Amino acid sequence: MRRTAMATLTALLGLSLAGCATACPAIGYISVLTVDASAYGDDVFVQLCVPGGCSAGPDGQETPSSDPTVPNVGEEPDEFLFMSVPDEVTARVFAPDGTLLVEDDHDISWTHSTEQCGGPSTAPPLILNP
Repeated sequence: MRRTAMATLTALLGLSLAGCATACPAIGYISVLTVDASAYGDDVFVQLCVPGGCSAGPDGQETPSSDPTVPNVGEEPDEFLFMSVPDEVTARVFAPDGTLLVEDDHDISWTHSTEQCGGPSTAPPLILNP
């Protein structure tokens, strides 16, 4: 009788734990930060940096890094893609001739997904002003 009760209890515990398990896909989410540097002109170039490296510069050179917080330029030149979101970025704005106009640090307030399997984080646009 005791073995039957223990087996039943073990089976019920296993079923209750299995009901809580969720199979989440083994993919990363890409979070996007939009940067508005239009106050500096229409043809400026924006580069974002984190301690691990920078997005491509005006010369097209990228920082070789395996740090997931290093941004990549998205399909639009004002979009930066992140695999892991940093709390702070350094924004550099370059004139069309490659001259550095400004370099400033900015805190980023990400809103993280509350979905069971996670999801991309979002942040309000980063607006760069002189």
